[in-house]
Amino acid sequence: MPRRNALIASIEPDHWAAYRDRFSPVELDRGVTLHQPGEQVEQVQFPTTAVVVLGVETVAGESVNVALLGKEGAVGVFEACGSRQVYSKATVQFGGTLWQTSAANYRALYDSSSSLRTAMHKYVESLMVEARQYVACNALHSVENRLARTLLDAADKFGSPKLPITQVALAQLLGVQRTTVAAAVSVFQRTGQIRSGRGGGIEILEPQRLAQSACSCRESLAFARHDIQSREIASCDA
Repeated sequence: MPRRNALIASIEPDHWAAYRDRFSPVELDRGVTLHQPGEQVEQVQFPTTAVVVLGVETVAGESVNVALLGKEGAVGVFEACGSRQVYSKATVQFGGTLWQTSAANYRALYDSSSSLRTAMHKYVESLMVEARQYVACNALHSVENRLARTLLDAADKFGSPKLPITQVALAQLLGVQRTTVAAAVSVFQRTGQIRSGRGGGIEILEPQRLAQSACSCRESLAFARHDIQSREIASCDA
């Protein structure tokens, strides 16, 4: 089960065997907060079936969600090897399982596993490309295009077309008002691409048609991620 996470799966078998007992599964429901800005990183988590949303807040109290993390990544790993202090809020968006270990255990594993270091370098590079692409996306593409891309990305991370996500959560991810998201959801629902439940949640009915409605950023990022994963990591040693 833990090897369903891409970063854990990258670890050499002998290293994983040595550290496996230091990881424990946690089953968390939607809405559970993993860490808050200003806290010290004590634990890091590797989602397998859960999806985590990262949010940032201004000093004026304004907040927006900026990224979804699923089985391709981890929570707290950058801070654990850096400042050890958190500057974003991590909340479980889709409930499920995460594998957890202490920050100290993670640092020891990172230092000993060259495969994990390589996987983390590629993961960081992919996140940087994604962040830059989304800046352009927010400036160039319509809410409908961005919503289609976000729903498909969320389904990829969650592993299901049935997404337990509210319009409020989508509005926070897209940086728009809920009424704007509601209008876009209504368009896709009328054309049969999605179904929006009365009690919340969205089901993707026609993924191929929704992909045609999504902005080109989805295709651009898929190409970039594949390219990064297929390349050798250059050494920075002197």
